[in-house]
Amino acid sequence: MKNAFLRKTIGMVVVAATITTLAPLGVSAQWKQSTDNTWSYAEGNKNVKGWKKINDNWYYFDSTGKMKTGWLKDCGNWYYNDNSGSMKTGWVKDNGTWYYNDNSGAMKTGWINDNNTWYYMDKSGAMQTGVVKTGGKIYSLDKSGAMQTGKIKIGNKDCTFATNGEVTGNNIPNCDRDFDKTDNTITSDQPQNDQNSNGTSNTTTNNQESVSNSGTTTNSGTITTPNSDTTINSSTTIPNSGTATINSGTTPNSGTTTNTTQDINSTNGDTVSVSGLNKLPQTYAISIQSSAENKILELLNQKRVEAGLKPLTMDNTLLQVARYKSDCMIQYKYFDHTNPDGTKWFDWLKTIGYTYNATAENIAYNTYDPVELFNQWWNSPGHKANMMNASYNKIGIGVIYDKTNNKYMGTQTFSN
Repeated sequence: MKNAFLRKTIGMVVVAATITTLAPLGVSAQWKQSTDNTWSYAEGNKNVKGWKKINDNWYYFDSTGKMKTGWLKDCGNWYYNDNSGSMKTGWVKDNGTWYYNDNSGAMKTGWINDNNTWYYMDKSGAMQTGVVKTGGKIYSLDKSGAMQTGKIKIGNKDCTFATNGEVTGNNIPNCDRDFDKTDNTITSDQPQNDQNSNGTSNTTTNNQESVSNSGTTTNSGTITTPNSDTTINSSTTIPNSGTATINSGTTPNSGTTTNTTQDINSTNGDTVSVSGLNKLPQTYAISIQSSAENKILELLNQKRVEAGLKPLTMDNTLLQVARYKSDCMIQYKYFDHTNPDGTKWFDWLKTIGYTYNATAENIAYNTYDPVELFNQWWNSPGHKANMMNASYNKIGIGVIYDKTNNKYMGTQTFSN
């Protein structure tokens, strides 16, 4: 508990130190302070807009070029920029409540693992303490938020919690809060923090649906449960205007071996289907970009061979699942690893009986060139890490053209 508290405290100390970055950096690129005391950053004669990395720190500038501080929302993810404007990762304390932002700066909800200790964050991202019920299972979190195991006295009950944190035995403690599978509060004995209430004066919304150019960038980080087989690996992807990319990796502990099923999927003309998965609607006309898929694989394998890695082979099952994912995002109008029904790609693989030792997913879109999806992934550290991961030997690349909305949607699904 003490170590966890110290880690958080140290993380907050760094905030003040970054204020020194607000100094002129030269003629061609420099900070400017307006009469209203807001900061902007100019390159040449133009103010920067969106995310910008300056001296190894990330900053966000709104549509007018003003640097934002506090909580801001971009591409569906929440980020926290301190008083110097520098984006924060790791533990962040705001108005007495702890939050956790992954390596990309995106605020996490649900279960997270920090230094081999589990914490639970509600839908607003607020760290929980006490006895909580989530997914129908009861856990105990100490005052530092750390999940407890072993024998714990709660009230007048001697309770036992298994190594995965779940209560066992006959002594069941009363729950302080109850959450559903999407981390929303079902019942509560005390008010819950609302993310929208934190830093509202500094909040900027930039939803990907409102972007008229090639799109937006986001990423998925740690979204795990203590009793789950899967761990979603965080990336270092930072939102960046002009691209639409998102990545996530998972390392199951099941110990299963790869069993590629070649005849489980089918593709028929301009429709995509996977046997065992729900039939997708056909609201938007699509076109499968098989030549772009092959070209992206060629470009990717060139990079891997140059780096001394073995090339990836196109796996038919992963190919169809990747196409299914791209079409699913088109038909249901979303852009996320989490599907509208709460499932993810590895749930689909499990449903169709595809086994693996590790798997990952990259997704992206643009409105001008299907092969350019490769460069979007390649120029993003987190996505590039998936593509250059030596442990993967199979890939599925699904590129679908949305004829109605003039959009190329791409998915890469990796496994070994």
